[in-house]
Amino acid sequence: MRDEELIKSLKNRLEKLSGKLTAILTHSGGDPDSVGASFVLSRVLNSILNVPTIFKIPAEVSTHSRSFMELLGLKESDKVEAAEAFIVLDCGSPEQLNDYQWILDSGRDVIVIDHHSTSLESFKGKAEIFCSESYQSVCEIVLDLADFLGYQLDLKDAEALFAGIYYDTARLVVADEETLRKVCRLASLGVNPRELLSSLEIRMDLSERIARLKSALRMTIYRIGDWLIATSKLSSFQSSSARSLVNLGAHVAIVAGESDEGVTISFRALKDFIEATGVNLGRDLAARIAAETGGYGGGHASAAKAYCREGEVEKILERCVEILSERLGKPAEIMKP
Repeated sequence: MRDEELIKSLKNRLEKLSGKLTAILTHSGGDPDSVGASFVLSRVLNSILNVPTIFKIPAEVSTHSRSFMELLGLKESDKVEAAEAFIVLDCGSPEQLNDYQWILDSGRDVIVIDHHSTSLESFKGKAEIFCSESYQSVCEIVLDLADFLGYQLDLKDAEALFAGIYYDTARLVVADEETLRKVCRLASLGVNPRELLSSLEIRMDLSERIARLKSALRMTIYRIGDWLIATSKLSSFQSSSARSLVNLGAHVAIVAGESDEGVTISFRALKDFIEATGVNLGRDLAARIAAETGGYGGGHASAAKAYCREGEVEKILERCVEILSERLGKPAEIMKP
């Protein structure tokens, strides 16, 4: 167990929800980590702590999340307003609740469970926060909680947690020894990784392929010391394109584009860069640029997202590079073709 004090405190708090209809919510769109954690936490609450639950993903559900929910048999509820309490999972800021931000002013219990440092600040004074950056996913927090409460995982639970941990550790690329031990334990419960993950993989369509290629054509390359930073402008598939630029050779990729909310930015970085520099993209880049532009943002050390309500794409990308340069203590130099 990574953080016994956190798990004990969380268990004590959740026990007080006994008998209360509780809505579990994720961040906008959801992802495998938040969906898997919601599924298992709901079953733990129902069977161990006598807490009836309903589930909801704010805004439109992502294709990946929809596929995972169908596999688990997890259904959304349209009766969130009737809940007596709320649990928010894997949500780095109130804005990521979209139309459900009203729960923070409802006067009802709101509990935030997360592993992003941005939750500690953005939800402060608005909810009870149970957060630890020592965890690599919310699924891992739920796994420790289930173990602490004596809940016996079945195959469906193991599949939910396995997939969530797998995707939130960038397909185990950034997983540490403890996470790998837990993944092996889940596999020992009958999880077939090949079948499970292949059923969740979504084939890249032509538009996403074109977007990735466009991001490479439009990218600007900076050098900060021994590190290469790639920036690009793209109206869609920013996250996918940022991953592709890292795969091309960038240590850090920043892809931004205009959206209904202003400017959306996706950040990705190699594990080697994060370990060597101590930079946390969620805290040091996404949250900071969002705050400077009247928006919101956050995420992991090596993957993050920001939404900026003010500013132009080009200027925001330049500012991101400036922030990174300041953080690394070295000037940024544009690499010529």
